[in-house]
Amino acid sequence: MNPLNLFRRRKASAQTTPTIKAILFDTFGTTVDWLSSMTIHAERLGAEKGINADWQGLIEAWRAQYQPAIKPVREGKRPWTGFDTLHREQLDKILPKFGAAQRLTSQDRDLLTQGWHFLDPWPDVVPALSRLKHNLILGPLSNGATRQMVDLARWGHLPWDIVFGADMFRTYKPDKKLYLGAAAFLSLDPVEILMVAAHNQDLEAAKSHGLKTCFVQRPTEDPKPTGAYDYVVDNFEHLAQALNPSNSPLALSF
Repeated sequence: MNPLNLFRRRKASAQTTPTIKAILFDTFGTTVDWLSSMTIHAERLGAEKGINADWQGLIEAWRAQYQPAIKPVREGKRPWTGFDTLHREQLDKILPKFGAAQRLTSQDRDLLTQGWHFLDPWPDVVPALSRLKHNLILGPLSNGATRQMVDLARWGHLPWDIVFGADMFRTYKPDKKLYLGAAAFLSLDPVEILMVAAHNQDLEAAKSHGLKTCFVQRPTEDPKPTGAYDYVVDNFEHLAQALNPSNSPLALSF
C-alpha cells in the first residue's frame, strides 16, 4: 500500500463524519477470563503444596477487593501504587478466611499474584481481534500494569497494536486521564475511539469523555447494560460483524 494514499484517505476522513479508528478494550473479565484462569493457577499451586482449599472462592474474594484497593489511589488518598502491589496486599488480607490456604508461603503468594499476568482470553477474542485488526488500531486500556498487558498479550496471543496500562497515567479508571490520555497518545479525537467493556462504570466514564462505547456480555461481569451505549453485543465476534460485516480491509476508514 502506498503510504501517501493512506495519508490522503486519513486526511479526507478527518474532514467528514468521525469514524471509529481505534478500539480500546477493558481487560479483566472483558478480554480475559480471570476466574477460570486464576482458579486453575491456584489449584495447581495447591496441589504442588498439598493444600486443599476452596480455590475458586478464594479467587472470587480476591477479585472483590479490587475496587476497594484502587479507590484510595485514584482519589489521591494514597500515593501511586501499582496493580501487582495492590493484588499482593489483598491476597494477604483474604487468606485467613480460607483455612489451609494460609499455609502458602510468601514466595507462594508472590507466584500466585504473578498468575494475573497469565490469563486466558475468552474463546471469541483472538479470532475477532484478528479480523478487526485489518481496519483498526487495537489495544487494551486497563487498570492493570503495562508489563501485565504485555505478558497477557504474549500468553494469549492477543494481536494488539499498542497497550495502555494504568501505570502510564498513574491513576486508575474511571479517571478521565486514562481515556483522554490514550486518545492523545493515538493522536485521535475521543469520538474516533470505541471503548469496549463488560462494566457499566467503565463505559459511562468513557462516554462522558467523548468515546464511543460497546457493552459486551461476560458471565463473570455486569449482568446487563445500564446505559445507552453505541453497541451491545454478546461477544467480540458479534462486534466484529457489526463494525465490518464484509470483513474487507477497506470497509472502515483508517
